[in-house]
Amino acid sequence: MFDLSKIADLARDPSAAGRKSLICMLTDLFVSAGDDRDEQISLLFGDIVLKVLGQLEEETRIILSKRMCGEKNAPLELMVKLAQDTLAVAEPVLEQSPALSSEDLVAIAKTAPIEHLGVIAGRQSIDESVTSVLVDRGDAGVLSKAAENKGAHFADASFLKLVEKARTSIKIQAALIDRTDLTEEAAEALLPFLAEELKERVTALGADNTLVQLLAQRAALEVAARSQKLEEAREQSNALIQDVVSKKAKIGDAVILFARADRTAELGILLGKVSQLPPAAVSQLLFSTSDKPLVILCKANGVPPEAYKEILTMRARRLRIGGLELNAAIQRYAALSEDGAKRSLEILKQSGASFGLKTSDENAASDETAVKKKIPFASSRSSSAS
Repeated sequence: MFDLSKIADLARDPSAAGRKSLICMLTDLFVSAGDDRDEQISLLFGDIVLKVLGQLEEETRIILSKRMCGEKNAPLELMVKLAQDTLAVAEPVLEQSPALSSEDLVAIAKTAPIEHLGVIAGRQSIDESVTSVLVDRGDAGVLSKAAENKGAHFADASFLKLVEKARTSIKIQAALIDRTDLTEEAAEALLPFLAEELKERVTALGADNTLVQLLAQRAALEVAARSQKLEEAREQSNALIQDVVSKKAKIGDAVILFARADRTAELGILLGKVSQLPPAAVSQLLFSTSDKPLVILCKANGVPPEAYKEILTMRARRLRIGGLELNAAIQRYAALSEDGAKRSLEILKQSGASFGLKTSDENAASDETAVKKKIPFASSRSSSAS
């Protein structure tokens, strides 16, 4: 049984110790009464504590907060005051108090410091109206904590805002990928900038995860798009090669296009078609140690010096040819006349071995001898591109 006269005496004691004793006694009175407490006790408790709350030391307010945070019928005005106090005082109430409604939490969150928002983000259950404020005002720490909280519910618009803020925060991204309630629209917005390491984590999640489903769909679409793009590029290349063969397009333009893109297959087909030689054999010439047959082939088909230079640049990247060798190759190309190249090309076509048209060692040896005798600068070691 509580001594009301003692409570009255403590109420008149202005000292810190007196105030602490008063609050502890009143709190004991309130808590011990439980659900059977009458209205008089509640009113007495609320009125007295609110009047002296501003005079209490932080230590006493912390004790009060911890004692009252689990009371569902605690005086609302008192709980709001405690929730707006310093972080040490407010934390138990913000995190646990059942007395605070969603409307109360929204009002508190609209003006509370970031640290207080972080505590609210950890509540066992948070509805959409509260998370909306957290998303609007919170920093990466608050937002990632809210996103990690399975008891936090987000409106569609809040999810989209959260994803937008996740652009610069892997921490928020990591929290979002585990949410099974992430909307498809938010997931689609998140995927383009999702960190690669997180994409790998997503693939390990269950098939019911929205991001997993979207990644699978996107992968299928990307494969289809790449296939379509390759097919279109192939068709365009074939059309361009055909235009060059039929003299509707300049060979130099086609050579520059293919060489700059390192499209050796198309370049081999082009030079093979205009020379009436096997494209596979011509492709091998593009990166052979000696550039002599390539010089003849390009010169005989009217490849301009600027286009041939692009081929040489392509060769240099692959064969690691230095600047001096590159300049020497350019000079060799300039020194050979187109008529001389055409005659040499005919000799090469007749010998065949240099283009892989013959396979026996004997024929290859005899053809090599023929080439050395009849092709300009064929026997000069110094003119090799190697």
